[in-house]
Formats: sequence, C-alpha cells, structure tokens
Amino acid sequence: MPKNPADLILRARLKESVHFPDLSERMALKLAAVLHYCARAHFGVWHRKLGGHDFSKMDGIFTPLVFIETEVSDLPLDPMIPLQVHGETFLARTLDDQGETRHLVREGRHTVLNAKGEMIAKARMLNVFTRYHADPAQRRVTELPPQWQLGKAPSRLTELPEIETLVPTGRAPDFEESASAYWHYGQTDANRHVNGVEYQRVMEEFVATSLGSRGHALDRLYFNRARIVYRKPCFRGEGYRRRAWLQGESLPVVVGAFSKDGDAGARPAVAVELSLGQHERR
Repeated sequence: MPKNPADLILRARLKESVHFPDLSERMALKLAAVLHYCARAHFGVWHRKLGGHDFSKMDGIFTPLVFIETEVSDLPLDPMIPLQVHGETFLARTLDDQGETRHLVREGRHTVLNAKGEMIAKARMLNVFTRYHADPAQRRVTELPPQWQLGKAPSRLTELPEIETLVPTGRAPDFEESASAYWHYGQTDANRHVNGVEYQRVMEEFVATSLGSRGHALDRLYFNRARIVYRKPCFRGEGYRRRAWLQGESLPVVVGAFSKDGDAGARPAVAVELSLGQHERR
C-alpha cells in the first residue's frame, strides 16, 4: 500500500466483445468507438471500489469527464475474437498560481489490444471532482470525500488542458456554420446532458464535409486521433454552431469548437482536435 492511501492505483484486465457497427470497411476500430471499449476499465473498476454517482439525485460530489485523448491504429480485426483492455486509473491534483490544490482529478490510461498483443487503440481520460451548485466557487472540490477513507488529497500532480490549449486565438476559423444545428434527446445520457462521444461524432461529420469541399481525398484519410476538452455541458433542444481551424494540409489536423446559441463572444462549450492519418495500401 502507498504511504498516502489516496495514491492507490486501480488496474483492470478485461475482455470486450467486438461490436460490428464499431468497425470500418477495413475491419478496423473506428476512433469514435474507442471509449466504448475502455468504459468498463475506467468507470466500472473505480465504481466497484468506491461507489458510483446516484443519477436520481442532483447533489453530492460527482466526477464528469473534462478531457479525453484517444488514438486508433487502423489494424484489421477479427470480429469473433474479443479485444483485451489493459487499464489503470488513479487520483491526482492540479495546482493554482499559489501552489494550492485547484482541482482533484481522476485519471485513466487504457490500452486496447488484439489477441496478438498489438495496439488497437489507446485512451487517456480525465475526470474532475465537482458538485452541483450555481456558484462556481462552491462547485470546486479540493478534498476527497471522508467516507472514502483515503485522506484529503493524492500526492500526484497532473495538468488539465483548457479550451485555449486546443483552440487558436487571434485567428479566424477556416470553416464555420451559417445556421444552427440542435441537440436532441437521443444524444443525451444519464448525466442529463449531451453524451461526450456525440461531440466527436458530429464534429467528425463537419470536418469531413469541410475537408472534402477543399479537395482532400477522404477515401484515403481516416480519423486516427482525438483530443477533447469539455468546458460546459450542452442539453437537448439547445442550438449550437461549429467552427474549425485547419492546422495542416498534407495530413490534416483540425481543431473544432462548439458554441451555444446565445453565447456570442463566450468561450466555446467544447473543443475537439481531430488528426487524420492515411491508409496503408493493401
């Protein structure tokens, strides 16, 4: 056991069946499907150890995702052979300018492997401790719940990417929507807001259409890496618009941002960075 009980590491070794809709025509795992295969390793093991959030109550401490980074290899899979997931999750904290705890964070690092032990996908996920409250200062959580019996805080330090980590400043977007789109009920989850993967899915559509309009060969390119920063939740019925900045032409990296209707001039609610790779000829 570590000297600080909050420095525990929970490890997972799981098998996950391959779902056919998660495969591309090349029988490779799609980027937007990665979190589905890492979810039990990241959430299930932790919740069995320390308990999960009661979604029927809007009180207490909960830990929403605020950042994810995923990657896929484009290796073909046999859909009849389960994938192996190796993961670990642990606690950390970020510091403010005075060196005091700013955020408590739960970090997960997970790898998806095929039967040969080859890397199929990776995921890094950061959840921040917070509570439901109208006052932002009251939403902050800087000490662990006493009922966990882990002490006040972990020793590890980490960094939490901000919206500005991804979104360029002082530069007009290369692509921008002229009309609003709308979130709907089928895109929500038990957290009562839009599910985190939905931002990636709808941004992939926007980016693919935008790149295609510029002549990029989408029959050769595929999304192979994503970084997402969640700043503010979106809800069913809300309108939004997408903007995107092109960071390179040969193998494009595109940063997209979601802005809520009525939030003119405000920081984006969510930012998504998408990298594209090129298929190897077979």
